[in-house]
Amino acid sequence: MRMLQGLRPTINPIIVREVRTRMRGARPYAILTAFLVLLALTGFGIYQLMQQQARLGGLLLSAQVGQALFRGLAFVELMLVVFLAPSMTSGAISGEREHLTYVLLMATPLRPGQILWGKLVAALSYLFLLIFAAVPVFSVVLVFGGVELRAMLKALALLIAATIYFGAIGLFCSAIMRRTARATTIAYMLVLLLVGVPMLLASVWGQFTTPPGQQAPTALFYLNPFSALLSVTTVAIGVGGDPTISAAPLLSFNDPFGGLPLLSVLGQGVIFYGPTGPVVMPIYRATLIAYGLLSVILCWVSAHTVLPNRRWRLRWGDLGFALLVLAFLVGAYLARGWWAIPGPSQFMGMG
Repeated sequence: MRMLQGLRPTINPIIVREVRTRMRGARPYAILTAFLVLLALTGFGIYQLMQQQARLGGLLLSAQVGQALFRGLAFVELMLVVFLAPSMTSGAISGEREHLTYVLLMATPLRPGQILWGKLVAALSYLFLLIFAAVPVFSVVLVFGGVELRAMLKALALLIAATIYFGAIGLFCSAIMRRTARATTIAYMLVLLLVGVPMLLASVWGQFTTPPGQQAPTALFYLNPFSALLSVTTVAIGVGGDPTISAAPLLSFNDPFGGLPLLSVLGQGVIFYGPTGPVVMPIYRATLIAYGLLSVILCWVSAHTVLPNRRWRLRWGDLGFALLVLAFLVGAYLARGWWAIPGPSQFMGMG
């Protein structure tokens, strides 16, 4: 029996402590309830808006309702992830310094990697709870049709990857700063740069190209989660026999998001207007790979930063990290045909 008890896997004590502390009281459950109500009201509002457009003479199909609900609910949940994940991890390490418990934490038998992993998982566990609690709300989309289950799984994978990535950004800022307020400010500045700069460059890209009016390169949007989600939620059919390329009308007549300027800006890097019609770039594939690699690198840098001394002295664990990153890069290179986006010149030759 003792041998079996020794083989029993142990849970990181940081995760146990943080989750128990975070889930005390009525506040977490109130936030969960408010979030689900917000999603339900968003879906109801989209449905009513499409019904209103149908009353004005438009042709409303059940598939169009399903597609609009899928896009609206996914964007609302992604906004929650992007703006809450950094704030929930930016105080993971700096908060320990402010409460004068950092030295005690480092004196425990836990390694820095275990401490950071426990802090990250514990901080993001509540966001994961919100994401998976919203799955029943998303299932309403299947009632109307127009969206495959595979597309919903892609959106779920992107939400999880974005949660880990933006949480790793907050954890990195918490590790390098001594004050939570400063760490939170820097984390949000990095988020705004990742989201806002590509959109700003895309809006003015065509004015500085020769000839003028060319679209921004898709690689500019690899780290933009909203562009990646747009490529998932734009329902499309294959073109030219290439399974990695899909074409479809951008916006249907009854699309409630058709007039939003923000959507058109995001679409500049995702939708290519070629001779065969609008082409939807599978940008989410490159986004998933980039988020995975950057999350690992940020956690590795954070693990060295939290050390009280000899922070950048190489250890055996760093060799394992280097091998992991090398294997990741080799795998990404071998799978470049799956995630790499062709240039505009290649699309022009398709005609």
